[in-house]
This record gives sequence, structure tokens and C-alpha cells, in this order.
Amino acid sequence: MATSTAEHHAVRLAHAEAHAALHGLSLTPLRRQVYAAIVASERPVGAYELLAALEPERGRVPPTTVYRALDFLLEHGFVHRIESKNAFVACCEVGVPHCSQFLMCDRCGATVEIPGDGFAEQLSHSAPAHGFEVHRQVVELSGLCALCARASRAVAPT
Repeated sequence: MATSTAEHHAVRLAHAEAHAALHGLSLTPLRRQVYAAIVASERPVGAYELLAALEPERGRVPPTTVYRALDFLLEHGFVHRIESKNAFVACCEVGVPHCSQFLMCDRCGATVEIPGDGFAEQLSHSAPAHGFEVHRQVVELSGLCALCARASRAVAPT
């Protein structure tokens, strides 16, 4: 039996809370709300979108407060920053160290994280051969997701 979206989100939140408790991390109510909003988003979400999402429950929240929550979530691997969009997505494997690549749909904004330590290692090993020292690696692939590609083919003239 397939799980609903709400059940899937609840499982991800429970996993994040368990990870925080196990590692002595303080997942404060605000951090939890910010993480929950990112998990609920079907696409990368920016800090100001998060502010708007928090407002009905918390009132006006200073941007620095949300940025501090995001810094915590990034530092401890709960979320990833999508560099090209200055936005955030929930990590697919909280608590499991990994390198990720992202597939991002240009049309609907859907973003999928693809763990790829082997690919990251290949890229890192080729850089020194060119005299380059890698400090950080970000791989973001843009195009069309399966649904948007199918819709695009359906309306394309033949």
C-alpha cells in the first residue's frame, strides 16, 4: 500500500527528530518548522518563502532568525542548499554522510537529490591532475522532469 504525502513527510520529520536526539542536536520548534516547510515543498524553497510560510503560525519573524535556523539545518545535514536558486531542499538521507547531485526541472521546479559519492570522487580525482584544489563541489543538472517532458512531447507539433 502506498503511503500518502502527509505520511511521507511525517516519516521524514520523525527521522530528523530521532537523528537530532541521537546526536544531541537541538531541533528547536523554529528549526523544526523551517525543516517541515522545506520537507513539504515540492521544489527548492527560499528563505523569504519560508518567512511567509511561518507567518500565519508565528507572526512576523526576522529574516536573521530563519537564516540561523537554515545555517543549523545545513551544518548538520538536514537540508542542502541549491546554489543556482539560492534555495533549500530536504536531504534525502539525514544522518548519512554523502555527496549529492540534483536534478532540477526548469518548468515545474521539482528537484530530486541523487546521492553519488562515486561520481563526486571521480570529479575530485580529476581536478588535481589539472593543478586544481577542490574546496567544495556542487553538481546541479537542469532540464525537464519526466512529467514535464511527457507534457512537452504531447503538445509538440509533429
